[in-house]
This record gives sequence, C-alpha cells and structure tokens, in this order.
Amino acid sequence: MKIKENESVMGSTAMTYDLSEEKLMKLKYKSQHGDSEASFRLYQYYCFTKNNIDKQLRFLERSASQGNVTAQFNYGVFLSDTNPTLSEYYNLNRAIYWMEFAVNNGNIDAKSKLQELKKLKRMDRRKNKENP
Repeated sequence: MKIKENESVMGSTAMTYDLSEEKLMKLKYKSQHGDSEASFRLYQYYCFTKNNIDKQLRFLERSASQGNVTAQFNYGVFLSDTNPTLSEYYNLNRAIYWMEFAVNNGNIDAKSKLQELKKLKRMDRRKNKENP
C-alpha cells in the first residue's frame, strides 16, 4: 500500500513541475538571459520530471550565479551530498563557497548548514593529517 502511495505522490509532483514544450523554450530563453527564477524553475523541471542530474546541476548553478538565494543554498547542499550516486559532484570547498553566498544574502537555513560544512572540513583536515 505504501508503495502505491509514494508512486502517486511522485506522479503528482512530476505533474506539478512538468512543462509544455513552449513553456520549456521560453524558460530556457529567459534563463540564458539572466532570469534566476527561470533557471530555478528549469532546475525543478529536470529534478522532478526528468531526473537528469547534469541538467539539474547546470540550471541550479546558473540560478545560484544569477543571485537566487534558494538556489545558492540548494547548490551548496547538492555539492556537499555524500550520496554515492552524486559522488562525482561532491566538492566541499565549493559547497562552503555557495553556502557563504546564501548566508550573506539572508538565507536563514544556510547559517547552520555553513557551520556544519566548516566542521566537516576541519574533520577532513584532521583525518588527512593523521593519515598522510
């Protein structure tokens, strides 16, 4: 029963974020011309309907670079994710960089996440010193 429940939630989530071909083209144009919200919407599209990690990352990074504070936070989280399927994207230094942007731009959640990432970096340094 739970599997069907989860499938229905995923289906409704995908439908919520799905885009027509026309809307997709308009958002891509806006994204290429500096619209951070369009870039973030494309990130959501590729995340929830297409499950295309490379395109998710491209549009999330673009939105973050364009000043979207939520994207800056999410990008930092993405880059610090230790999930094996995302290991090729793991970059703690870049995660900290983007989390600092999010903090400086007023994202409340970013402050505690930044502290967590910096603590992780200190632990990594200690581990590297102990095991050269």
